[in-house]
Amino acid sequence: MPMRLRLAEGDILLTRTGTVGRCALVTAEHTGWLFHPNLVRLRLPEAGPVTAAYLVAYLSATAAQDWIKAQGVAVAVVPSLSIRTLSELPVLLPPDADQAAIGATLAALDDKIQAHTEIARATREYRRELADALMNGVLPAEP
Repeated sequence: MPMRLRLAEGDILLTRTGTVGRCALVTAEHTGWLFHPNLVRLRLPEAGPVTAAYLVAYLSATAAQDWIKAQGVAVAVVPSLSIRTLSELPVLLPPDADQAAIGATLAALDDKIQAHTEIARATREYRRELADALMNGVLPAEP
């Protein structure tokens, strides 16, 4: 694969389709990976006026996200699944006791996933609020 299609540490990726505007900073762990065509890659000059970490923070702030979303255009058709198609899905049915054990095990894992999802959501919201405050020159009080 050509090097121009490979990620480098410090690249910034933004979603182009779907949830438009989500962004992330490429770390050393992802150096050399190929990026998907549904992403936009920004590669900053080494001696530029802005750092990648700051730009990611800025692009994640509410005002920038609002602007990015306002520029987006809906072009994709949402996939759908019909009842007829769903009725053709082969379903394996183990004995009742096995079904109960499988259901209980997966429900317990779903509860853990939900708890971790809520922690991640709260952390994202805190990060967004902090980024907005910092980008507007408001420093939070020490806890």
